[in-house]
Amino acid sequence: MTKLTIIQQNDTHGSLELHHELFWRKKQPELRKTGGLPRIARYIKDLKLHSENVLFLDGGDLFHGTLPLVATKGKAIVPALQKMGLDAWVPGNWDFAYGKEQLSSLANALPFPAVACNVKEQNTNDSFLKPHIIKQFNGVKVGIIGLTYPYVHETMPASFSEGLSFSKVVEETLQSVGELKEKVDLIVLLSHMGLPLDVELANRVDGIDVILSGHSHDRIEKPITVNGTLVVQAGSSSSFLGKLEIHLEGGKVENYQYELVAIDESFPVDQEMERVIGDIVGPYSMERNKVVGGTESILHRMTLNEAPMDQLITDAYLHKFDVDLAFSHGWRYGTPLPEGDITEYDLHTIIPTNPELFTLEMTGERILETLENNLEMVFSRDPFKQKGGYILRSSGLFMAFKPYNPEGSRIHKLLVGGQEIDMKKNYWIAGAGKQLFKDAEADKSYHGVYAVDVIKEFLKDKGTFKADGEPKILSI
Repeated sequence: MTKLTIIQQNDTHGSLELHHELFWRKKQPELRKTGGLPRIARYIKDLKLHSENVLFLDGGDLFHGTLPLVATKGKAIVPALQKMGLDAWVPGNWDFAYGKEQLSSLANALPFPAVACNVKEQNTNDSFLKPHIIKQFNGVKVGIIGLTYPYVHETMPASFSEGLSFSKVVEETLQSVGELKEKVDLIVLLSHMGLPLDVELANRVDGIDVILSGHSHDRIEKPITVNGTLVVQAGSSSSFLGKLEIHLEGGKVENYQYELVAIDESFPVDQEMERVIGDIVGPYSMERNKVVGGTESILHRMTLNEAPMDQLITDAYLHKFDVDLAFSHGWRYGTPLPEGDITEYDLHTIIPTNPELFTLEMTGERILETLENNLEMVFSRDPFKQKGGYILRSSGLFMAFKPYNPEGSRIHKLLVGGQEIDMKKNYWIAGAGKQLFKDAEADKSYHGVYAVDVIKEFLKDKGTFKADGEPKILSI
């Protein structure tokens, strides 16, 4: 019998060091220190010393999410990744943030391949990356298929997908499985589509043994079994690793063990990687030490309807402009912050895109339609229509909705400034960036001010932020 150990990390989002992570205890948020590449690097090295067949794969969103990465268009993390011992990775939606040429440059700088079968060169229809690869181990051949996020062109700014085309993956996956199944003992799908899409894909495509899911930041503690496929995902922010041990006999999976490993402070660090990370973050010591305000609330994004971290953003937007409503995108990334000081570096982790603020005039009817569309992207019965992150974040809005109602009929009550929304009235909205309200880009007025500075100004005026404990977005 042959044993293969598959290690998964996904959605690290530039979380290079030990940091706070949120866990739930008796329905209350609790922070613990976890993660960082020095501890992961040591864990992998130690595992490879004691296990013969180790496959270490990354599920994307690798080059974006904190100030060192965004300021260098991903280049800062390359020296660390060159020493991580990874075998392959699939780009996530945020890895396209700097355009196709920069992504190619970053991928070419790594000693392990990027795989994705569902993104192609727009002009030639050639594969942008390798659709799949084969890894040879002692006694087992593994086929690894990559699937990147299929809706980059729909949900991200236009610059992310310029020159590229993305597809909905079923045909490409079937093709890759067909090409690999006679050549390998095990087929692993390395995906950045999100857990609901990956589970549905497993239903539609036979022959996949394992799906390493990414994008939705789910902490899967027990594999989901669908159509003979094991589906797992390992949280986010370098806080967790997924460890799947597979035992094969005659090219068939006999049994397996799975563990979601929380990389806490008890894990030893790799000294060499710690020095590399120190070199990466060193140039940003000013931002790391500059306190710009404080918070009396734990700032996090671990709740679907609304979250304290995003209330800070939308409250700051509402403070900046004389408008009725403020919105921010329902992002998942951003490591939590405890009560206490907030630094400028922290703000670049909360909103690393640092988007330019805009104002926008919308009728009540259009606001209702926009919010219904957002709820469909989050709660659609069809996993392949689930294109959003969390629900749009807001200040000035009260919404009660039924998540499992039909499309376009979810919102039960909608208030603006405490008053029932008027479908014919025009309302002024503040937001930031081209990812938010993409369909209304032509109607936006940008103001030459950026999110981080606006939040700093808000904190200076308010002193300390405290999240409103009263829910404003209710599922009923």
